Amino acid sequence: MFSRLWPACLAGAAAFCLSANAQIEDSGLQMVDPWGMGFLEAGEPALPASMWRASSTQTLLPMMRDVPTQALTPAERTLLRRMALSPANAPQGAESAELLAERARILFELGEARPAASLMARLDTPPPGLDSDEIATDLNLALGNEAMACAENTGEVREGAYWAMLRAVCAALRDNTAGAELAIEMAASQGVDDRWLTSAVFAASGDLPNPPEARYDSGIALAISAKAALAPPDTPLSTARPDLAAAMVARPGLPHAKRAEAAAIAAEAGLIDVATWRQVLDSLFEDPDFTPETPIEIAIATARNTAMPLDGRADALAAALKAAAVSPARFAAASSVLSPELTRLSLTRDTAGHAGLFARAAIAANDMEGAKLWTLVPSLDEPPETRPFDLTMIDALAVLAGTGDASEIGARLVSDAATKDDRRAAARVFTLWTVAGTPPPPTARALMATDSEAPGKAVKPGQILAILAAADAGAAGEVILGSVALTRGDPSKLDAGDLALIGKALQEIGAGDAAAALALEASGYWRADR
Repeated sequence: MFSRLWPACLAGAAAFCLSANAQIEDSGLQMVDPWGMGFLEAGEPALPASMWRASSTQTLLPMMRDVPTQALTPAERTLLRRMALSPANAPQGAESAELLAERARILFELGEARPAASLMARLDTPPPGLDSDEIATDLNLALGNEAMACAENTGEVREGAYWAMLRAVCAALRDNTAGAELAIEMAASQGVDDRWLTSAVFAASGDLPNPPEARYDSGIALAISAKAALAPPDTPLSTARPDLAAAMVARPGLPHAKRAEAAAIAAEAGLIDVATWRQVLDSLFEDPDFTPETPIEIAIATARNTAMPLDGRADALAAALKAAAVSPARFAAASSVLSPELTRLSLTRDTAGHAGLFARAAIAANDMEGAKLWTLVPSLDEPPETRPFDLTMIDALAVLAGTGDASEIGARLVSDAATKDDRRAAARVFTLWTVAGTPPPPTARALMATDSEAPGKAVKPGQILAILAAADAGAAGEVILGSVALTRGDPSKLDAGDLALIGKALQEIGAGDAAAALALEASGYWRADR
């Protein structure tokens, strides 16, 4: 995936990551058609080149404009990335140019800034408010590639507010105070009036007694904030630009606490791996004056305190996981970054009260052995009271993650279902097995027939039928746009039957891996109240 470029940037190769003039090599489908531009890494699953074949631009345009790009689950992000990054033959219709602009916008909002900029550079009509050279230059500034960014502003004078202020910032970055002042005067004469940036430029020269607070909402703001050593604001970072958050992780000269905050945002968006986030967190603890503030920092500090009783360490970890249980993406990221602490925690009577939560966190972190460990509560001496159904449900969730004997676990879950609510919960998870491509055993299918939840009518039947029809027609792009428009950051809100049909459509277009991930998210395993 394109987010894998970020580790190279972090290692010092950022200069090769975001050149404003760089182009992504065309896929070979249509060398003169931007639809044929592909941005996937070798070996990364792609959608078929015919994904738009059975679609019309007239119907696709409102779907692209409606699909969410923020607060996505990992499965939704996988699907949208695959759709936007895959090369394809152009769809038929008069709105092709508008669709290409929407494709570039979706890439940009997903944090895939380099592909977005490369695609925009090939468009006659880029997305409103977005410019490919500005995006690439601004991200180079965010990453600390100041020489490359400022080189883009030499030669022919570019028009526009961004380039006018860039001239001032680049002069300040070179300690050219006179040049910075002249550039600000020229910008003002052109009607460009950015008071914060003007103040920050003067602060960088040391000529401002009361400098403003730092800003991190653009690369140009990041660069001048770092140069002027501006104090960070108390307000949290915005999650709207995960690409900037990922760049902040690599950016030298930023406060460690802000880098850690940015790393959490970027990891949740899948733009850096959890190991990179963990490195940033570990670096915080190298400072003897560091005081943990976030739930995750407190959990790590508490787990490292060997004088803390075991139940206290478990409570701190549980608190951090519960704080992250607001979305599948945040829970998965938090579970993964806390995996070392969870792995070192023993199952005892003191920690057994959090066994279910820790087991689900282990599944999120893809630690299936750890998940199994937390189901062994009954094996303790004088174990606390547990319900067999709850423990078997952990095994059933592991099946969704690709681990375990579905036949044995399914039969056991049916046997352990002691109440009507148990049977409905079991029927739902068996339906989700089918979404993931795992057939339930006969006893499970019988329970599905008698105890499945009643439809909540959250989705109009026609919407689901249209997704199925699109899959039958080979319109893979439509399937993804329609599915993500319905799941909208929380597939657990959908009826099991609707999810089963969405899963069938995703399997049919070759996105079975995303269907399985979506099924696990739809179980609601990430919620604190489960």
